[in-house]
Amino acid sequence: MDRFIRTITRAAGTAVMKKFGKVGVKYMKSEALWDCVTEADLLADSMIVKAIKKNYPTHGIISEESGRYQSEAEYVWVIDPIDGTFNFANGAPQFGVMVCLMRKGEVVLSAIDLPASKELFFAKKGWGAFLNGKRIHCSRRRRVHNSFGTGSSSIRTRTAKLLLALIKAAKKEDIQFASMASMAMNACYAACGRRDWMIALTGALHDFAPVGLILSEAGCKVTDTKGRTWKPQALEIVAANPSLHKELLKLTKGV
Repeated sequence: MDRFIRTITRAAGTAVMKKFGKVGVKYMKSEALWDCVTEADLLADSMIVKAIKKNYPTHGIISEESGRYQSEAEYVWVIDPIDGTFNFANGAPQFGVMVCLMRKGEVVLSAIDLPASKELFFAKKGWGAFLNGKRIHCSRRRRVHNSFGTGSSSIRTRTAKLLLALIKAAKKEDIQFASMASMAMNACYAACGRRDWMIALTGALHDFAPVGLILSEAGCKVTDTKGRTWKPQALEIVAANPSLHKELLKLTKGV
């Protein structure tokens, strides 16, 4: 299954990239500007779902685009065919294909392909996290001061509280915070040290499940905003090396 998840995620990423700059929004799932679907989303979803059903017919599937299939099975694949569809549809190369495998609710394998930069991130529980086959590690920055974080970009109540906490902290500390409007990009950049930390407070299971394992296997401490052991169903995440994570929890107390 290690090889399968990497192969199908990269294949879907390659197919998506061939559509980049050539297709726009096919339909909207809601009035929200970013809640859009393109032909590439549907193509990637079809490729991944068909491959799983063919190779692992007893496994379940939870996909952003095609919904649930045998989702009570012991093994369940969680799929986000294109994370960052708004970026994709508008010609911005910040998007990724995300696939993970859960066994009894725990993520054991995860792969994220960033096709625009030809980067495949992969993690196996207990084995580490890798970028194009090379081991990666999160940032070793120990303090919030002079750190650069990433995370949720939707300005909703909880995110607004986080931003206020960051603004308050910034009176004493120099802090950078920005989102690439893609959980895949945000998480992968935090996992390999391009960003120092990640706090995400909005999204669904298909957004969160694939990123947690890659972050933890890259050396991040990964919890919810209260410091409790992270589970995909929490639909929130705080991730950084243990020293920095401790400081971040002070900022998420009231979120």
